[in-house]
Amino acid sequence: MEQKETLMTEYDIIIAGGGIAGSTAAKFAARGGLKTLLVERHKTPRDKSCSGIQFGYFEKILGEKIPKERLCNIELNKVSIVLPDGKSFSSPFKMFNFMRKPFDDWLNILAQEAGAEFLDDCVCQSVEEKEDHVIVNLVKPKEKKKFQYKTKYLVDATGLRPKIRTQLRPEDFSKESVGATINYYIDGNPDMDPETLYQFWNLEWNNVMFAWVYTKTLDDGKDYWVVGTGCNDVNVNERQEKFYQHIKEEYNLVGEIVKREGYKTSMDMYSKNRVWLGKNRILMAGDAAGLIDQTRGVGMDSAALSGRLVAKSILKAEKKGKDALELYTKLMKGVTSQTIRNQEREINIFKENSELQNYLETGLLKTGLAMLFHSQLNKLKSAEKQKLLPP
Repeated sequence: MEQKETLMTEYDIIIAGGGIAGSTAAKFAARGGLKTLLVERHKTPRDKSCSGIQFGYFEKILGEKIPKERLCNIELNKVSIVLPDGKSFSSPFKMFNFMRKPFDDWLNILAQEAGAEFLDDCVCQSVEEKEDHVIVNLVKPKEKKKFQYKTKYLVDATGLRPKIRTQLRPEDFSKESVGATINYYIDGNPDMDPETLYQFWNLEWNNVMFAWVYTKTLDDGKDYWVVGTGCNDVNVNERQEKFYQHIKEEYNLVGEIVKREGYKTSMDMYSKNRVWLGKNRILMAGDAAGLIDQTRGVGMDSAALSGRLVAKSILKAEKKGKDALELYTKLMKGVTSQTIRNQEREINIFKENSELQNYLETGLLKTGLAMLFHSQLNKLKSAEKQKLLPP
């Protein structure tokens, strides 16, 4: 028999999703004095499929120095880009390398240390919009408990399959999966540099961005090679096997596959409705806001920045009696403009590798110079004005 909490607890802000966007929002909201509840659907610490690679400015956005124990054993200091014809270009570039399980756990702890309450293994079941507040219905399935809370603001940071956004805007989602990603973790010793992030651009292996190879540290403390790819169709396993065979043959990556992971998404990533920051007192952050930028190949920086800015917007709205969504939209203009622009030039527009080859060859030098320029400029900018890279 399910139990239901009888007294309705009130919060200034409830944040659904204990990943990077949600945890960052919770930390800054609680630090600013808001009564904050952070809700995560999984029991934590929890595994999460993700690249776990970020640039140096990521610490500035988070407002924290990442502890060494939350990072993988091996640092990534170089990027190697392999074109469809096999030509490659390499450049030094230092990156943070981490697994999401220990990293997100650290962010959850930071949010709680700032004063946020935290509920894990708890699902946001539904929401009810009112004129000056939101009713949030939560459930803890394993404990068979239901909770109904009242909050001034609700933030959906539940990722690529956002529970709240699905309820509010079902038209943004497909009934079938419209994208998939898969990783193999391999115990091997290939002819590759463990401190390099390899990007393989080839439509046969990945028709939405690049396929990848890099190193990661699993829970056993050992380092493994990650081989992975993604696509916007049902053929992700076939593409992954083709790519894996190529890596085995060309780079001698022979060894046991110790782990397989992946995820699917139902968000219609090819519609024009991806970027959406919310309505009234319900705001979106991270992937739930549609900040999916496959042209850049990274999204945790935009997730963290959106989490930080949604908290700032709500704090300012409460202090000055203004509209939080209007403030948030203004603060996010740079991020949303960049994301929409990149979504319009994703590589799924190319039908042949020859087209992709020409696109990359003509753009690599320009992108490289822009990366160097904005990397230096970011050092002078405030955390909330960071330019997301690649630009």
